[in-house]
Amino acid sequence: MKKFLPAFLILALLATLTYSCKKYDTDSVGIGGYDAEYAVPLMNTSTTLTSVLENFDTTTFILIGDDGLITLNYKGDVTGKTATDLFDIISGAAPFELSDTNYYIPYEPVDGIDIDYAILKTGTFKAGFTNDHTEPVEVTITLPSMTKDGVPFSATFNASAGPGAIGGNIFTDGIDVSGYLLETINDTIFINYVAHRVNSGINDTLPTCGIIFTDLTASYLEGYLGNALYELDRDTIEIDFFENWTRGDVVFEDPKLTLTVENSFGIPVRSKANIVDVLTATGEVLELESDFLDSIDVAYPSLAEVGQIKTTNFAFNAQNSNIAEILSANPVWVDYDMDAVPNPDSLTSIRGFVTDSSYIKVQVEVELPIWGSADGFIARDTFAVNFDTYGDVDHVEFKMITENEIGLNVGMQLYFADENNVLLDSLLPTVETVMAAAPVDNNGNATDVSEKTTFFSYDATRFDRIRNAKKLFLNATFSTIDNGTQSIKVYADDEVRVRIGMKLGIKKE
Repeated sequence: MKKFLPAFLILALLATLTYSCKKYDTDSVGIGGYDAEYAVPLMNTSTTLTSVLENFDTTTFILIGDDGLITLNYKGDVTGKTATDLFDIISGAAPFELSDTNYYIPYEPVDGIDIDYAILKTGTFKAGFTNDHTEPVEVTITLPSMTKDGVPFSATFNASAGPGAIGGNIFTDGIDVSGYLLETINDTIFINYVAHRVNSGINDTLPTCGIIFTDLTASYLEGYLGNALYELDRDTIEIDFFENWTRGDVVFEDPKLTLTVENSFGIPVRSKANIVDVLTATGEVLELESDFLDSIDVAYPSLAEVGQIKTTNFAFNAQNSNIAEILSANPVWVDYDMDAVPNPDSLTSIRGFVTDSSYIKVQVEVELPIWGSADGFIARDTFAVNFDTYGDVDHVEFKMITENEIGLNVGMQLYFADENNVLLDSLLPTVETVMAAAPVDNNGNATDVSEKTTFFSYDATRFDRIRNAKKLFLNATFSTIDNGTQSIKVYADDEVRVRIGMKLGIKKE
């Protein structure tokens, strides 16, 4: 995977060395400068950084700004929590024994969570009582605190008189309570029952009366929902821009680490950063420093916006953090672990909500705009070669002409090695510039096109020396103009045009 446009061009040159002549496109490219009897045109192409990244990179997202400036974007996985991950407040069974016909159940906040009301999603109501009267009894149980469409829940059950003075124990069938609104008024749930003696018409009491809710779940909760930490998953982002880095520096002028949060919880939420580290190509671990790591307030829907999703975007940039410094240190990974704190100021007067479909999702992205400088940035890679198909070669000469609209110099050196990695020869005496940087203005914008012509020659003796080569070791050096002191910008329509021709001499018999 190659991250720089020049690396693509070098690969194109290498391709001319690794295939037999009969595979080349021999259409004229007008390269000139060769005896026509021996000239073999190999390539006439133009490309942009956008097309190269699309062809060679499957992990980098390419962003094109309104001005055409290219930005490389690396995304982490989406991590988050749902309401069912975080809330299990109204669930299971809740039995109550009614010691009086008017009964008040005090509601005690659990783990700092104070519910004003809940809309029940599932649940079953059952009652049990004992009739000690010698006549049938009609028992009506009412919950003024639990309503549907404004009508309180009420259920009536009949108990016949038992033999003697004491009737049997009565247990009712279950009644579905889904869709009811269960409200706490002054932290109290109200329940009453009436035991109406059918024959005498007298309202009386029972020796025992109780109710139980089973399988309760809620589709909506409203109140003060505590500030227990929402622990999100740890994640890493791979930045393979520096995958083949050896040495040298690249400075990005405006890199960012952006935090995007989607939130449908109706609760104030604030960030809490446990880890935000950058691992460099040298193995160094650099920590993100910012006053905002633990103070990003996440937007949330109000009580009037139930069902809506609020999005928060926060960018750590050069003005509010050290992100420019640590992302210019040849990063290969970003390691982060960020949690969320609900109701961070513990203000119980702020009443929020959560639905059974509420969630909070977090994604972290790294943005590297192709706007910066490079000084002696060296990348290395290895390629397979095979010269078995070549006959008796007297000499080989390659001619490459480049026209460059980017302010970046590219130098190259290649080493031929056998299958045991024993070096046989180099392509050039020293590292040679194969692409000259285009001139740029003070804002880093190219002002002209730079042209460079390069020859690569091999005589028969040197070619025989590398016939057994199976590997090519590439050293590519990148520097912006003025020895890496000038920052440049690369735009989506900036082109590099390459023409390559080969002159092949065959030994006379």
